[in-house]
Amino acid sequence: MGSVFKNKFLAAAMVLLAVVSCKNASIDCVVKGTVRGVKDGAELVLQDDWNKWKVISTTKVENGTFEFHSRIPAPTHVYLYATNSEDVYANPYDGGQLKDFFLEPGTVIVDVHAEDEDDIATGATGTVLNDAFHKILAADPDVREALWEEAINDEQTNLLALVRADDFPDDLTRASEILDRLSPDLAKAYKKYISTLKKSLVRRAEAAERRKNAIEEEINLVGQHYIDMEYPNTEDIPVRLSAVVDDPDIRYVILDFWATWCLPCVESIPMLKEVYAKYHDKGLEIYSISQDSKAKEWKAFVEENEMIWINVLANSGSKVYKDYGIEFIPRVFLIDCQTGEILVHESRPDLDTILAELLP
Repeated sequence: MGSVFKNKFLAAAMVLLAVVSCKNASIDCVVKGTVRGVKDGAELVLQDDWNKWKVISTTKVENGTFEFHSRIPAPTHVYLYATNSEDVYANPYDGGQLKDFFLEPGTVIVDVHAEDEDDIATGATGTVLNDAFHKILAADPDVREALWEEAINDEQTNLLALVRADDFPDDLTRASEILDRLSPDLAKAYKKYISTLKKSLVRRAEAAERRKNAIEEEINLVGQHYIDMEYPNTEDIPVRLSAVVDDPDIRYVILDFWATWCLPCVESIPMLKEVYAKYHDKGLEIYSISQDSKAKEWKAFVEENEMIWINVLANSGSKVYKDYGIEFIPRVFLIDCQTGEILVHESRPDLDTILAELLP
């Protein structure tokens, strides 16, 4: 047997051994680590991403540490969550998800810093798949693609293709090409999940195409008069847009359509805070309309993120979204209060540059 062939054979055997070992429950799959930002006594949950979010195991935080012992039929991708009961978090933290990583034979080391927003995407260490995944996540963006290719082409970490394919929800061709590179044995072992993933990718690709068509067909409202609305603010008091526009102290109003679950929207908050602090005293107001369905969580998010301008809540079925042709968010309009005319209609405009000319 040639050395190259022998090495590939041994590597492939290691992957199959990992699958068989867990399947036969002869080796414990252990997850342990430290956790900051989650109180002692809080319940932690492992959910199986590749098996319909089945709860694999639960444990509690003790003295800032935790440990899971699990037996699973095959290596899988899991998410670590903290329960959403009150007073779980020692520090402000948006949501219960803490980490995602791979559950496989051996000891997986997971160190959690719940107060650090960037920590959620750092993975785990201690086992073959997790070490490879962590290396990719920790790398500079310009070398990650090469590391993904290296990992997917390696028999020991070929299973990472299932995660990588999910990174291309808008590119069905690319996602399918990655899935097709799974070894025949792994493709067979994970056939059920692969079928579910492919259906999900098709749906998301179709949704992306619909969004693209909506953008191309969208009517630009620049030059038209704003449409009035009235929705409750964080204190459940109705606030009418026209009352804001007609305020003699206000010269321009930013009309901001957003939601807490919309990542681009959340990424725009620091910019909105900056322009509000810079131009509010000169006559700027912001009227943000959230599409959230849970008022309590929306109110908490607005308070925690110090969004001190006008915030109102209008669920996704509200008339305002049809009035303004909102097919997707974020969507930003700028209203001239003297004329009622819409000056800007974009997704993420450079408001600082625009307002610097309008409010010098």
